[in-house]
Amino acid sequence: MEENFAAYLLGTLDAMTREHVESYLRRHPEARDLLDHLRATLTRLGEDHSPQDPPAGLVFATLGRIAEQQCRRLPDAPKPSRHQVGEHSRRGLRRLDWLVAACLLLLVGGLSMPTLVSQWREQHRAACANNMRQFWASLGAYADQRDGAFPRVEAEGPRAVAGIFVPVLQDVGLLCGVSVACPAEGRHEPARYTLPDLEMMYRDQPEQFKTAARELAGSYSYTLGYREGNHVVGLTRDSGEQVPILADRAVPAMVGNSPNHGGAGQNVLFVGGNVRWCTVATVGPAGDHIYVNQHFEVRAGLHRSDAVLGVSEASPTKTE
Repeated sequence: MEENFAAYLLGTLDAMTREHVESYLRRHPEARDLLDHLRATLTRLGEDHSPQDPPAGLVFATLGRIAEQQCRRLPDAPKPSRHQVGEHSRRGLRRLDWLVAACLLLLVGGLSMPTLVSQWREQHRAACANNMRQFWASLGAYADQRDGAFPRVEAEGPRAVAGIFVPVLQDVGLLCGVSVACPAEGRHEPARYTLPDLEMMYRDQPEQFKTAARELAGSYSYTLGYREGNHVVGLTRDSGEQVPILADRAVPAMVGNSPNHGGAGQNVLFVGGNVRWCTVATVGPAGDHIYVNQHFEVRAGLHRSDAVLGVSEASPTKTE
């Protein structure tokens, strides 16, 4: 199955094969680690290129070489049948299409590999930001129906994982049109776990519950809330417009940028509803780090301004 990972990341698999790969990844956590490593490697391919001006005359020399190959005299061949004429014409047209496309790329400005990689990344960042806006539509509707309170991660029990906000929204019919995978990794519909399903799994099949918990929020990190005395409190619309509530996922035990976009930064959704691309993770209130609390733990914040976003299986009260 691992031989399909590169094609999966590049988005070239057919729908059935992609579904098989995603099913395999859900059942094998170690394979997800391998996929993350491969994704980071592929992302870095364009980073080591330093922009350089092409040699003088490269465009015309290349076009000349193409013309030489296309126009050279070939040996006479037997006259094809009518069926073969149609088939070869279609093949020739495809080759001509590729030739025209290559010439246009060369003529319109010498697009370099770093430029193409930069555009590719920008498209993925924009798609990820749009996906977060879809999440915000659901979160905002939920808060409007509950006096401004967003889905809360509880201190103990089956709802004590960050990803619980996904089935909470699903169960009340508010989650639609979103992907729990960052679009940079390919879209993926949320797993169809209801809250009763998860509660029963937590009680009767704890290992299966752990696997399910990792899938709930997929590529995203959600707020773990903050402590008020002995209680864990969730965010509300009154928590502050610049308090983060959702972002590209972090790597457990690593204080840095999300791996979703090759470590270059992360999209962050704030309580005010705005999504911002941030090249550093210290974008919480007063420069607070969004992935750890002020004790550098992936747990609930120590106070209202101590924002912490945890990966799907993260708990407000426990550290792995």
